Amino acid sequence: MPFSDDNAATVQAFIELLDGMLDDPLDRRRPPVVTFWCGAGFSKAWDPSSPTDGDLFAIDLDDIHDFPNLQHVLHVIGWADYRRLNFEQFKNLRYVLDMQVRYPDIRNRYFDIQNLKLSISELRTLIMRRFQAACDVQNVDDDLRFTTERDSVDQQNITALFALLEQRARHAGLDANCPLYHFLTTNYDFTIESILERVHAHSAPVFGRLYRGVTPSRICGSTIWEHLPRTVDRTVIKINGGFEILPTLEGFEFEYRARSDRAIREAPPLLILPSQVQDYDEPYFHQVFPKAVRLLRETDVLVIVGYSMPPEDALIRFILRQLAESPSDARGKHVFVIDTKNHDIIKSRLEEVFFYLPSVGWPREHYFSGRFEEFCRRAVTQ
Repeated sequence: MPFSDDNAATVQAFIELLDGMLDDPLDRRRPPVVTFWCGAGFSKAWDPSSPTDGDLFAIDLDDIHDFPNLQHVLHVIGWADYRRLNFEQFKNLRYVLDMQVRYPDIRNRYFDIQNLKLSISELRTLIMRRFQAACDVQNVDDDLRFTTERDSVDQQNITALFALLEQRARHAGLDANCPLYHFLTTNYDFTIESILERVHAHSAPVFGRLYRGVTPSRICGSTIWEHLPRTVDRTVIKINGGFEILPTLEGFEFEYRARSDRAIREAPPLLILPSQVQDYDEPYFHQVFPKAVRLLRETDVLVIVGYSMPPEDALIRFILRQLAESPSDARGKHVFVIDTKNHDIIKSRLEEVFFYLPSVGWPREHYFSGRFEEFCRRAVTQ
């Protein structure tokens, strides 16, 4: 399919494709599957104050005055005189820590596994602290709801798109146990949960209705059996971890309630931090990656929102490729890319992931040049 930046045509293609899949269920062996792959642009569409990577991971060294292990690490590697680390320097710091953890033979004389792991925990605490300072994390209230007093017009349009998908799925005869759309996200925040709560306003807490690729032992301090039974196994997988994911000796707990800075320091969330070589060698990722791969292979329509497929995300791009392992698997599948970045770059990266796309023509490419909230506005008024 030739490249086009015709936004109106892209929105129309999305609606017509969705209607076609839902209106002809007898010709399908299974219900259609739409998967939203969410990058930083997805969260920024919901909350414009949501920080980008360049903002979140660029740190002033004054920010770490109460993180002694990080100060020690920077002193040992000769960075004590730096006043600020930009995004690239942050990735280099994380890479240094990763390599020292993985290869003891090259470990600095003043590094050991304990202070390295403490430093990584401090980095995760620092990043959550910085995110909270930049925008509202949207923790749940005492009733375990994410809802704020008033949504912006853009938030209403985003919610309306997913409500529209729900409406069309019900009209096509898909019941609650067969959801039309799912999510894979590289973000840490609670944007997806907040949107779904608005779509399913009568079914709080919404996180009790999601399949996350792992089953936590506790959610918000209660066992999973104390929440409402899950009647919708919609998949939401956070590929880079999340602010609510707390590793424990028994597995994982999910904590969506607000926590004090001290509590976060004592139990930092599981987050993959940017590095020159990403390290996903933790039990959580060993469990969720196969689930992400299976979901992608079952996906008919992949909607990539605000994720530019950067080269350093080698493993994530490999997972993304599982939408179609081979040219024959790609036939009949569609990819919609919604992004504000230069589409020549986005297109070239998409065709690096699906290297056979230019010669085979599958999966079909559709591009929307702009923000996700604008795509939603047009889609719900189509």
